[in-house]
Amino acid sequence: MLAPPLALLCALLLAASIVPTRQLVAQGTPSFPGGWLGRWTGTLTTYAPPDSVRNSLPITLEIAREAAGQGFQWRTVFNADTVRGVRAYRLLVRDSVRGHYATDEGNGLLLEETFIAGSLMSVFEVGGRVLESRYTLRADTLTHDITWWSATPTTTTRGEGANSEGGATVRSYRVEGRQRAVMTRAPAPNP
Repeated sequence: MLAPPLALLCALLLAASIVPTRQLVAQGTPSFPGGWLGRWTGTLTTYAPPDSVRNSLPITLEIAREAAGQGFQWRTVFNADTVRGVRAYRLLVRDSVRGHYATDEGNGLLLEETFIAGSLMSVFEVGGRVLESRYTLRADTLTHDITWWSATPTTTTRGEGANSEGGATVRSYRVEGRQRAVMTRAPAPNP
């Protein structure tokens, strides 16, 4: 028999897999990536534990269909610096039915992405740090949240008794930082 937390997780995953994607779109979730197109502006803030703000700067994100091909331009400008602050990435469609995408950074780096429950997410490791990137669109606000932690666990434990995840090894990681950009869609220019 599954431990109660694990049984609950399995039940939730089963329930989530039953809801058709069309039902989520019908509830007001914009289609992805088509409903995300446009120019987004806002502020990016980087935090360190427990609540110190490391920096805060303006950010712009432009999402557009590519003229040729099936990808999307995903161009970010940090601090209004159109030279050193530009990240001209591409969002590649791998399998939209399954929510599989990839971000091509244009420098040989390719990050696997998954669109799930209204968010575009990726998890990757670089320089001994694991990063989780999550873009979420709610109403007129697009949020890009990145959280990072060391790839080395701070503790490793094994539970015993009830609610112990069946004695499985559990590794815990301490979050080292968070970067959050909150953006709103800029009005379309008048022709």
